[in-house]
Amino acid sequence: MNIPFFKQAGGAVRVSAGEARAYLDANRPQARTLLDVRQDFEYAEGHLPGAMHIPLPELSERLGELDPAKPVLTYCRSGKRSLAAANMLAGAGFAEVRSMDGGILAWEGAQAVGPADMGLDALLSAASVADVLASAWGMELALEGFYEDLAGRAADAETAAVFRRLAGFEERHRRVLLELFVRQSEGGADAAAFEARGRALVAPGTLEGGVTAAEYLGQLKPPQNSGEALELAMAIEAQAFDLYSRRARAKAGEELRRAFALLADEERAHLKVLGGFVDGRGRF
Repeated sequence: MNIPFFKQAGGAVRVSAGEARAYLDANRPQARTLLDVRQDFEYAEGHLPGAMHIPLPELSERLGELDPAKPVLTYCRSGKRSLAAANMLAGAGFAEVRSMDGGILAWEGAQAVGPADMGLDALLSAASVADVLASAWGMELALEGFYEDLAGRAADAETAAVFRRLAGFEERHRRVLLELFVRQSEGGADAAAFEARGRALVAPGTLEGGVTAAEYLGQLKPPQNSGEALELAMAIEAQAFDLYSRRARAKAGEELRRAFALLADEERAHLKVLGGFVDGRGRF
């Protein structure tokens, strides 16, 4: 996909927030690096899902953490620090570097919140691909129940219907996770044992993204209408995409890394489906 850009003297290029979003949608996370160069507290307050975090003052000493063969998109609060970071990377030999103009202030997509270790506890006990899939299955089950509960307490029929539809998404995704488990088990799959493992691995109340229902509703007020219901769902999917992306980058064997990357791709796809649903309505 060709994304318009303006060349800078240092070799980096500038793109608008809309162009950056199109670029991220068109390229899988494993094929590029999204880099947040703000400070720790800024990242914790809200960041683009799946973003790697290296504050600009630390970047020169941490270049070894980045793959120079992958395209890099940098962003900050308003675009100034990210352009400095992008030019630094271009000067260090990174072949394809973009900086997002306007920074996160111009971003209109979903965001994730929390520090870099947020939610990881929900996945640290996963020691195999089967455990990774079972943990994801358990969090999907909890989220399905969360949506069903919100549907039962919804203030109007339209909001209740949205929550029931969201619960249906999670039920279908659990079936996908079970199919993935069966496929990687090469005929030795025990579905009942897999589901029991999923329930055992995940702490009660932990939803997608490794965050509890209470924590989500502490960040966003309980939804009062169908638009707010969709906004909550997008926040949860963004958090899940972010969690699996961060876990894929953590120290782990290649097989586990691929499993977490697969789950990140799944959540990114769900987030795009929700975005398309909202766009089709023309409103939140």
